Amino acid sequence: MIHPQSASLETRTGRHTAPGSANSSRDIRSKLPLARLPMMPQVLVRLLDLYHQDDVNLGAIAEVIRHDAGMSTKVISVASSASQHGRSRPASLEQCLAVLGMSAIKTIVINESILQVFRGLTMGRDLDLRRFWERSLRCALIARALAKALGYANHEEAYLGGLLHDVGQLALLAADADAYSALFMDHEGHEELCHKEQVIFELTHAEVGAWLVEKWELDSLLSDSVLYHHDSVERIVGAQALVRIVFLANRLTALNGTAPKKTEVDLAGLCGATHVDLPPLIENAELELVELAEQLGIELIKASVVVDGSGSKFDVVPAGVGDLTERLRDVLLVDRVFGDADPADTVDAVLLSIAQAAKVLFSVHPALCFLANNSGLTQRLDQYRGHPLGNRFAKAVQLEFVRGQCSAEVARAIDHAALISPRGISGTQPQNLLDEQLMRLVGDEGLLFVPLRSNRVCHGVLVAGVENALQVEMLGKRMTCFEHFGRMAGDLLRQAKVPVNKRAARANSTAEALRSHMRQVIHETSNPLSIIMNYLAALETKFASNGIGVRELSIVTEEIDRVSKILQTALKDPDERPSAVGALRLNALIQDLVALCRASSFVSSAIDIETELFAQLPELWSDGDQLKQLLLNLLKNSIEAMDSTGGIVRVSTAPWGIGPTHIEIRVQDSGPGIPAEILDQLYQPVTSSKGQTHLGIGLAIVGQLVRDLNGLINCRSSDRGTSFQLLLPLGQE
Repeated sequence: MIHPQSASLETRTGRHTAPGSANSSRDIRSKLPLARLPMMPQVLVRLLDLYHQDDVNLGAIAEVIRHDAGMSTKVISVASSASQHGRSRPASLEQCLAVLGMSAIKTIVINESILQVFRGLTMGRDLDLRRFWERSLRCALIARALAKALGYANHEEAYLGGLLHDVGQLALLAADADAYSALFMDHEGHEELCHKEQVIFELTHAEVGAWLVEKWELDSLLSDSVLYHHDSVERIVGAQALVRIVFLANRLTALNGTAPKKTEVDLAGLCGATHVDLPPLIENAELELVELAEQLGIELIKASVVVDGSGSKFDVVPAGVGDLTERLRDVLLVDRVFGDADPADTVDAVLLSIAQAAKVLFSVHPALCFLANNSGLTQRLDQYRGHPLGNRFAKAVQLEFVRGQCSAEVARAIDHAALISPRGISGTQPQNLLDEQLMRLVGDEGLLFVPLRSNRVCHGVLVAGVENALQVEMLGKRMTCFEHFGRMAGDLLRQAKVPVNKRAARANSTAEALRSHMRQVIHETSNPLSIIMNYLAALETKFASNGIGVRELSIVTEEIDRVSKILQTALKDPDERPSAVGALRLNALIQDLVALCRASSFVSSAIDIETELFAQLPELWSDGDQLKQLLLNLLKNSIEAMDSTGGIVRVSTAPWGIGPTHIEIRVQDSGPGIPAEILDQLYQPVTSSKGQTHLGIGLAIVGQLVRDLNGLINCRSSDRGTSFQLLLPLGQE
């Protein structure tokens, strides 16, 4: 029996099984809220690698997370919980990541990796999740393709429904692996699986999955699509579009990439997809699945499996578990050895910490470090000078090289994770004089060179001695660990380049000089603003009798008054600034801003600004001045994007969510789109490509203003234009 979405887990599961299973049923219910869903090891490995890249962004992380049901569930669950603490509820995976932030996501990934490795060791089993991963991702890709073909607006919601349609299986596996692993690895069709689940647990994976999704309290029927994906065709044909899409995607997923037969074509017709050409849709999804598997290093399931004594089917070697264990070991070890290092230390103290860490981690003999331009105190970062790590290597201060002009291995190492030179071990002599000098100075059979980078800048190269060929072979297998080590050591070096007292004094002096300069600017700017305000008041009085231009003058007066307020509060801390929150007439506010833009000289005649404003908007409580500043930045950004080509800018408003819970504002343009390098760093200060009058901070200000208003913002951009979706919460909190 399938129960409605509003039913609790207990209501859905019922009490209709054999008396002997009652204890099992109660036990599984108590375990489910505590269960940690297993995840694909390859996905965790890829995420761990991403976090060690200097230029990683949330978009790249989201692209990996969205391919794993377990990790997607964890991120959405934590973000939904975080949203209860003064933030609006996120509506997509990208918004969930934005709510959490990079540091929290890294903690989740490392924590889940530790638990997954630990679970495998303590349970004595490493289940191969590839078959589940294939099925979930195949269903997600098909669901998204169906959504596009059927004109369902939220493609990503359909993708998520397909990805999570069987997430209840992971939850049951995590809650009671002893009872569920055999079912999970070896079942013939969903009917048999659901029947056995009902017998053993008094519930099915569809009900458990829907319960998990319901806990997120999304403004969506996503939980229904999970709950009903095994329901009967007769009940589904009249269901909401998302439920039908996931139901049909699940049936097409069972084909495992083969062409649909008449049964599937007829089913598609009953689900409203009569016009959809299924064979190419399935073929394209299969090609994308193979491509994603290759990117993540996942070998797709083949026909050959091994059956153990219990009848469960396992791969001979569970895929990806060994890589995850090694990668996690490297991350934790490096983090641990640098855990007590103080970035406020001097360069000498930091170098001592780095040398000790290298000894502990790699059993090598650190001898010296080539520092960029004598610890980077001048501007040439391509010149490196030796810094001895002990009295024995004092002669190192006389050694140096210039990157790009030196062919020594120590110079070439800058472009690698690490470089190992087994010259003495192999019996060959170094051809470069600096290499030979280093070999004689260190006195070991081989040399290890590790570049110490931070934010793509190499601050130094660690040189250490290697004892023998066996150690060379072992070190050669730890390149990812060297990479993580080099980044953490590089961060410490970067922060230690200026002694802490000088750094603090310099920062205080700069800050005070800046505040003094700002006071002068504000004072000098206030005088002409006052003159302009008085002149505008005189013009309003003059034209009041005939009504010509009064509204336009009023708008300009309000905007200049807003500029004055911004200047007066510029030097105050955010907490000290007066609040301007109150009831707003949002449509009128937008119409005034659009009128101001239309009347401005910076809008060319080739650009049309259109509005689609919902007539009966609910009352919005917000800070009017901040909202004006936010929308003006978005409008200006859209208009400037089309300066040379012309086009359309459209501003629309509408209620959003069930209730509704938010007001949606969209600012769309038909321009060439946002460049990829800026899109990756959206809402962060960048170097503007619009000329010297643009500082590149407009969207960074937008991001901060959205956070100040407890809102959410989403951007989609292509060569056909850019769309910003802004969601502002209703209510007076």
